[in-house]
Amino acid sequence: MRKRYRDTTLEWLLGDKDKPFEYTHHAVLLFTVFLYVLAASVNYYFDLANIYNIGLQMFISLMVVVIWYLSRWKNQFQTMRFLFILVIVLVSIPANWVGNGGSDGPTYLLIFGSLIYISVSFKDLGIFRRLGQLFCIIIPIPLMVLEKLHPELIFKYGDPELKQLDLLITFIIMAVFSIVMMGSLSTRFKLERHKAERLAEKLRSLSEKDYLTGLYNRRILDKEYMAWTQQNQVFSLALLDLDHFKHQNDQWGHNYGDEILKSFSALLQETASRNKGLAIRQGGEEFVLLLPLSLDDTYRELKYLAESFRTTDLAHGPVTFSAGIAENTATDNQNDLLKRADKLMYQAKDAGRNRICR
Repeated sequence: MRKRYRDTTLEWLLGDKDKPFEYTHHAVLLFTVFLYVLAASVNYYFDLANIYNIGLQMFISLMVVVIWYLSRWKNQFQTMRFLFILVIVLVSIPANWVGNGGSDGPTYLLIFGSLIYISVSFKDLGIFRRLGQLFCIIIPIPLMVLEKLHPELIFKYGDPELKQLDLLITFIIMAVFSIVMMGSLSTRFKLERHKAERLAEKLRSLSEKDYLTGLYNRRILDKEYMAWTQQNQVFSLALLDLDHFKHQNDQWGHNYGDEILKSFSALLQETASRNKGLAIRQGGEEFVLLLPLSLDDTYRELKYLAESFRTTDLAHGPVTFSAGIAENTATDNQNDLLKRADKLMYQAKDAGRNRICR
C-alpha cells in the first residue's frame, strides 16, 4: 500500500518512467527549488547576503516551480529545460556574485555545479551544450571586471567567520546537489535500460506471435520442439485445418473470417493452457497443437475442442475443423512428425471433413 502511494506520488510529481530524461529532470527541478529556499533561509538567518539577493533567491525558486509545472503538465519539456539553465547562468550566478561576497563568496561553487549539470544533462544538445560550458568557464571574467570597477555593488561580509560559514554551507548544498544529480543520472540510465529491455521483450514476443490471433507462430515451434525432445517426454502434435474456410471468407467477407480465426484460436489456447502445451498458427486457417500427452489423450482433448467450437455462437452458423494427430517417437525429427500429422489431416479431409484422424 505504501509503495503504491509512493509510486503514485512520484508519477504525479515527475511524470512517466518510460520517459527517463523527463522523469529525472523533474526530480532535479524540484530539488533545486528546495535548495534555493534553503539557501535563502540560511542567508537570511545568518545575514550572509543582502536582502535583495535573498529576495531574488526566493523569486528564482518560484520561477523553477513554474518551469517544473510547464514542463511536467503542459508538455513544454524542451523549452523549459533551456529556460531553467538560462535562469541559472544568466540570473542566479551574476546575482549571487553581487549579493554574496563577489570573488570572496561561494559563487565559484555555484558556477562549478552549473558546469557539471550542463555537461551531464545536455549531452544531446551539441553546440548549445558547448556554449553553456564555455559560458560557465568565462562568466567569472566579466564579474571580476564589474567588481573591480564598481566595488560598492558587491555585498561584503561583516565578519570573516561569516564568510567561512557561507562557503561551508554553499559547499554542502552544492555537494548534495551533485550527489542528487548523479543519482538522478544513474536512475535515468536504469530506467532507459529497463525501457530497452521491455521493448526488446515486446519485439521478441511480436516476432514469435501472430498479430491477429495472439497465438505463437511457426518460429516458436522450431525452438520448442527441440526443447521437448531433449526432455525425453511423450508428446503429440496435432495439425488442424478449418473446414471450408475459404468459402466462409468469400461469402461473408474477411472480417467475418477473422472472427472465426480468433474464436477458434481462443479455444485452442484454452486447450494448450489447460494441458501445459503450445498453440500455434501455422498460417492461414491451419494450426498446430503441441501437447505433452499420449495419442489417445490428445484425441480426447481434440474431440472436446471440436464440440466446443461447434457450439460457439458464430453469426453464420457453426464451423468445423479436420485434424491429424501424431505421437512422437525416438526416431522422429520435427519434419517427420509434421508430415505424419499432415498426412492424417488430409485423410480426415478426404473422409468428409469434421474428423480427427490418429
